[in-house]
Amino acid sequence: MTDETTKSNEHGVDGPALNRRRLLKVAVATAPAIATLSSGAALARSSNIIGPTTGPGTDALNRTQCLKFGRAVDGMVDLGVPPSGHVTLITEQDYRVSPQGSALTITEKQMCATGGDFYYQHAGWKTATVPRGIVVSATALSSFAGYTGLTSSVTGNL
Repeated sequence: MTDETTKSNEHGVDGPALNRRRLLKVAVATAPAIATLSSGAALARSSNIIGPTTGPGTDALNRTQCLKFGRAVDGMVDLGVPPSGHVTLITEQDYRVSPQGSALTITEKQMCATGGDFYYQHAGWKTATVPRGIVVSATALSSFAGYTGLTSSVTGNL
């Protein structure tokens, strides 16, 4: 066995000098990957702003999830700090704009967008009151699970 010592380069770092060009190439190559790491759920949780879904916006029981407008920001809802909101679950059925069989029908998504009183038949005419809001996905709501005081009410005949 022999005693050998390694010499440091003039910068005080053992081994070859740092290649700045290579470092820059690696940094540029990984920048897009780093920029896309934030998921929509993480972004929503950090901003407390939730937007409308382009999908069906229903839960596991096929009820439309209508998040009541509070503070609106460009068609989205700001849940505030700490985040909280009210979700109305609207069961799928034949809703009307007035309590008459000849009245115009309205979809659950339209009910959420306009808000108000709507009517359905179940042993006579029943009223379903829906606050004005946006239809949200279960995924968007789950991003606030454990962080919000979301409440829900069921509208319509189960």
